[in-house]
Amino acid sequence: MQLAPVLQEVAARVNPTPPEERLRQPARWAYALRDAVALARPDWIVTHHDLQLEALAVAEQVDTVEDAPDADLAASALGAAALELTETLRGLYPSGIIAASLTGPATMAARLAARLAEPDVDLGTTALDCGDAVAGLAAAYAERGASRVIVWEPDAGGLEPGALAQAHEPLLRRLTLLGLDAVAVGAEGLRECEYTALACASGGRGAALLEADAFGDSASLDAALAGAEASAGADAVIVSDGPVPGDCDLTALRRLGERAAETKTPGGAR
Repeated sequence: MQLAPVLQEVAARVNPTPPEERLRQPARWAYALRDAVALARPDWIVTHHDLQLEALAVAEQVDTVEDAPDADLAASALGAAALELTETLRGLYPSGIIAASLTGPATMAARLAARLAEPDVDLGTTALDCGDAVAGLAAAYAERGASRVIVWEPDAGGLEPGALAQAHEPLLRRLTLLGLDAVAVGAEGLRECEYTALACASGGRGAALLEADAFGDSASLDAALAGAEASAGADAVIVSDGPVPGDCDLTALRRLGERAAETKTPGGAR
């Protein structure tokens, strides 16, 4: 299996850093993440998890949801910081798998509408625009060294599966052109999207989720990993369902690293 836990809260515990400060100094934050990576030794080093980032990045540049297609996420302050974080991690792990995080179009659309105080927008149309925006950001991540992508879409926002799949099409086309494998995490409607792997609560395809309580102790983690492997297969990507809790059992996390080292594949974080 390929282990892809989100370690930002563990890094913040080891190197106390307020959430609002992390991307203000992205290179420094990459070194904080390095300490958490050394503990857990994941196969994929996940850059971050922030479902607000893309919406806030668009809101930096436009006044209305209708203007969202004019935004350039990579040129925003938040986007640039996330790209610097990715590039620094690539420098720290030149042969490792760096997985950039993207917020899914529907989740991004809902957060953008809330941020710009436009609750009555057509979510389907806005999600299509957001799909184009995150596709551009995916390309920028690849240029900075990302070799995988995790797309977080926890809530389809009421979109039917077909509409959700349509919103994801621009991103999927760009990922195909870039040659990047991607795991989609979250909404059931993602089953109609042609991602490399899918992880959701009811079971996925080539991927599985570890819930937060799996990190409570070593026994819980071992049981959760065994269940994930049994349901998704020995070659599955095992993704934490959001950030691993900062107050997790560090002994269990260390055991995760030991287990990873026993079955480490070439190219993983060492």
